[in-house]
Amino acid sequence: MKKISLILSLITTLSTNTISAQSDSVKTYVTDALKIMKDKSVNKSKINWDKIYSKTLAEASKVKTIKETFPILKNALVSLEDSHSNFYPAEVVKQYTLGYKATGQEFPVIKSDLLENKYAYISLPDIGSFNNDDWNLYINTFYSKVNELQKQNPKGWIIDLRDNFGGMLYPMYAAVAPFLDHKNVVGTKDSKGEIEYFNYKDGKFYEGSKATQQFKIIQKEPKTINRPIAVLINKVTGSSGEFITASFVDQKNVKLIGVNTQGLTSANQEYKLSDGSFLVLTIGNIVDRNGKEYNKIGEGIAPNISIENSSDKKKIDETYFKKAFEYIDSK
Repeated sequence: MKKISLILSLITTLSTNTISAQSDSVKTYVTDALKIMKDKSVNKSKINWDKIYSKTLAEASKVKTIKETFPILKNALVSLEDSHSNFYPAEVVKQYTLGYKATGQEFPVIKSDLLENKYAYISLPDIGSFNNDDWNLYINTFYSKVNELQKQNPKGWIIDLRDNFGGMLYPMYAAVAPFLDHKNVVGTKDSKGEIEYFNYKDGKFYEGSKATQQFKIIQKEPKTINRPIAVLINKVTGSSGEFITASFVDQKNVKLIGVNTQGLTSANQEYKLSDGSFLVLTIGNIVDRNGKEYNKIGEGIAPNISIENSSDKKKIDETYFKKAFEYIDSK
């Protein structure tokens, strides 16, 4: 009997220790995530952190696994009131980093054409991949199409950012760099009011003075474009698409055509948690070349030339291109 009692006692102890270890693991995981939010959130000075910590940890104490904390962390992110922060489980992150080809997805289609034999048209689609090969393909494809259009000596250019809802800024910015007339045309302002501008040069993306991304450029980088540029935007244009939009604000040879963009004019940074999940946190707001901060959620970036909305897609397209042609012809 003593032997059986000893075994039962041992099982009980092991079970208790396992539950305790799981509880500690969950609490550590959630606490680490909350610390990142508190340290990095663009709204960190506006938040009642005692309330968020208390509520989040109380909810986490009721679950047994890290996976069960995911909706709890998402609720905590909503409390940051930036409308842009998000949480991505490890399995989603894996798909994100494997890239388009490995996951059987269609690669972003970059459309180009010479319209009416004088207007160079090219689209800049969203790219939702954290894969370097995808970034390189995106940039090189864009450069190749620009180089072909440049050979035809167009009167002006049309860059289509409509329906570009965001994704990875790095390859998008590198792609449009030949169209930008100056350094320091777009960046972010953090919770301390400090501004850091983004730049691109010789295959490298810079955040401030630090090169944070290196691309493999096999195409000839297009010559700087000085002809008139019409940039098409719509209400779907958001996030990284809005960073690109902002980089053209007040450029002398550029007009933004369309309607106000989506209004997710903030910068996100990925933070990897212990299980491989990503906490994607809003750490700053967009600033343009003039230092103007875009910090009002939903307001977006206004066009220079507005168009009327219509349910007739064909009519809207015709209006966009008509306005673009008129602007280019006026220069």
